[in-house]
Amino acid sequence: MRILISHCSYPSQFRRLAPALAAEGHELVFLHRHHEWHAPQPEGFRLCRYQVARAGEDPAGHPYLRRFEDAVAEGQAAYRAARQLAEEGFEPDLIISHAGFGGGLYLGDAFPKAKRIGLFEWYYNAFGSDVDFLQQGQVDADRQLRVRTWNAHLLLELADCDAAVVPTAWQRQQFPEAWRERLLLIHEGVDVTTLRQLRKQPPPAPPWLPQGEVIELVSYVSRGFEPYRGFPQAMKALALVQQQRPNAHVLIAGSDAVCYGAGREDGTTWAEWARQEAGLVHERTHWLGALQTNDYHSLLAHTQAHLYLTIPFVLSWSLIEAMAAGCPLVASATPPVEEVINHGFEGLLAPFWEPEAIAAGLCSLLNNQERATRLGKAARKAARGYAAEAGLQAWRELIRETTEQGPVGKPEYKC
Repeated sequence: MRILISHCSYPSQFRRLAPALAAEGHELVFLHRHHEWHAPQPEGFRLCRYQVARAGEDPAGHPYLRRFEDAVAEGQAAYRAARQLAEEGFEPDLIISHAGFGGGLYLGDAFPKAKRIGLFEWYYNAFGSDVDFLQQGQVDADRQLRVRTWNAHLLLELADCDAAVVPTAWQRQQFPEAWRERLLLIHEGVDVTTLRQLRKQPPPAPPWLPQGEVIELVSYVSRGFEPYRGFPQAMKALALVQQQRPNAHVLIAGSDAVCYGAGREDGTTWAEWARQEAGLVHERTHWLGALQTNDYHSLLAHTQAHLYLTIPFVLSWSLIEAMAAGCPLVASATPPVEEVINHGFEGLLAPFWEPEAIAAGLCSLLNNQERATRLGKAARKAARGYAAEAGLQAWRELIRETTEQGPVGKPEYKC
């Protein structure tokens, strides 16, 4: 079969699916605009890169339509690259596209005979999820209308798909009720096989890891430092842990960038703010930057308490990975987390807005190693349902059903 996968960023959510399909003998092209910093070289498939012609220009339309205009420009660029592929003789039987940035908008027009599967991560709502949570319930009418309009390109693409996928039940719940039955649950999965061995057979501690018999290691990992992932609350909580436990060393992994939402209004970065105002002890705070896989695994293998926070938004892979590694966890008591962690069973949950409660949870794990170990083992067991192998098998089944039978009906939990 000929398959076209489309995402503005290679490889992103398709980092396992693309090489797996290529290894099975499918002729595959990955359509994208840019590479992720850790993107591997493609094995058995081709990359096709497009450029957005109007990138950087000021949109001329209504302010509500700026995101839609960006999506249209993205879709137009992807369409032109797709037609170039057609001129070269590549006509896909199946298109799999990420429906978030507009790249898949016109792929059905480029290849009208191809079946289509869309991966849908998020539907925007002014109330009941990220927007009003961050605004503490205060959402003005202008923002409410703008947020509703952000869904225009998502709905256009959803209407053009033969099948549609969402990663978690919480994310599916954000969509209008009339569309939910069409959305199948397939989490892309994590490398549970490797991760579950990290604490059973830990790798040697790397030299950048603080070492000593009395040292306590507390970790926080986020792709970007931003309010969406509770960075301000996390830093205040970690500072409180350091105040209460003089041997606690804080390990912070990630990039000092904002991946979701807006940056600080004063122009400083969140890491700069944390260093100056959060109260962290400089000598016991270690800024690790974005870690490569081996170093990231070493962190998960040796941490004694791991912190994950998120507002009601897309659930991070990093939480599932920490669970799969068996890390003792404190996480935010928010809906996406509560889907995978029960308080007191797979980890400890604390109110997102309360650094004192978050710190108390971390200190509790450090105080009671037996309990921490028990919670970590339960988390590792729960993470089995998010194994990459299960996600790949669910995708294989969906591809078969879609290409052989047409539109897929009522969804089942696939992974």
